Amino acid sequence: MDLKHTLWIVLAIALVISVVTDVVSRRILDVVTFPTILLALVLRAYPFDGLGDAENGLLSGLLAGGASAGFFAVLAWRGGAFGWGDVKLVAAVGAVFGYPLIMGALLFISLAGALQAIVTLIWQGAVWDTVRAVGLKWGKRLKLSKDAVQGPSRHIPYGVAIALGSFWAMWWDTSNP
Repeated sequence: MDLKHTLWIVLAIALVISVVTDVVSRRILDVVTFPTILLALVLRAYPFDGLGDAENGLLSGLLAGGASAGFFAVLAWRGGAFGWGDVKLVAAVGAVFGYPLIMGALLFISLAGALQAIVTLIWQGAVWDTVRAVGLKWGKRLKLSKDAVQGPSRHIPYGVAIALGSFWAMWWDTSNP
């Protein structure tokens, strides 16, 4: 088995565990994400006897993991839409995939997250409440209205989207050699 597939197996195990814990307890565990990141970086460093380059080896894992985690960290810090477990899980995805596969993975994760949000809103019967709250919020921002309605907080376990998008990226990578 080659390095890429070994890394994918490690990531697949971490993703499945993270989906279960995110859905059940709203948490993505550090005991899963940190070892996955560390193992991915160690495995990436081994065959290259050092850093490698931007597309291979340790450097690729560090760049992809750091950049993707940085992007999600800004979103977690600013709006709270993502949890810090999501940040660490996407760092693990980046450390495993490296560059350039992380670019496709981030796109697929975003698409899976959007689809998951739409399905969740439809399932919960909250589409019109959400549209109304967004309209009122923008009305207040544009100073068209003084009232802004804060809708109920909804938890959408983004670990599911991270996993689906990551598996989608794996499939895409194997079908486009």
